[in-house]
Amino acid sequence: MAEERIERAMETDLPVIGSMFAECKEYLESRGIIQWDEQYPNHEYFENAMQGEELFVLKKGEGIIGVMVLDEWQAPEWENANWSETKGKPLILHSFCVDPSAQGGGFGSKMLQFAEDFARDQGYGVLRLDTYSGNEGAVRFYEKRGYKITGKVMMNGKPEGHELYVCFEKLF
Repeated sequence: MAEERIERAMETDLPVIGSMFAECKEYLESRGIIQWDEQYPNHEYFENAMQGEELFVLKKGEGIIGVMVLDEWQAPEWENANWSETKGKPLILHSFCVDPSAQGGGFGSKMLQFAEDFARDQGYGVLRLDTYSGNEGAVRFYEKRGYKITGKVMMNGKPEGHELYVCFEKLF
């Protein structure tokens, strides 16, 4: 069985990350879930996150089966969410994706646990994220793992009919 590990992405990982996101996007769209487009996330976004040491990959053997960005950037639309007061600043989870061929194997849970541990270890008080409201599987995934819904926000720049996002947080 191939070893699984989560690590910061390297420049050589970027082409695989781009291909995997294209597959994830196609997979989601085939289910009527439109949350990513050519603007976000794109190669430049991942390259910047990699250079900032904010891009993480889940590798199984030598293959990448999961991707996430952990940083402090919060969308301006999030001001409308009902966030909790925290002792530490928030860490934000973005662009969270597991390769469609690996979904259902517990890899998303493993990555989310890594993000929570990373946040705690780095002194953050909360992990925050959002997901498209029409992605019912993702909404259930976060609720099942103890994330609290803090509101729904309309995200600017998203395709018409796909702008409503659910905001989540987990306090530490």
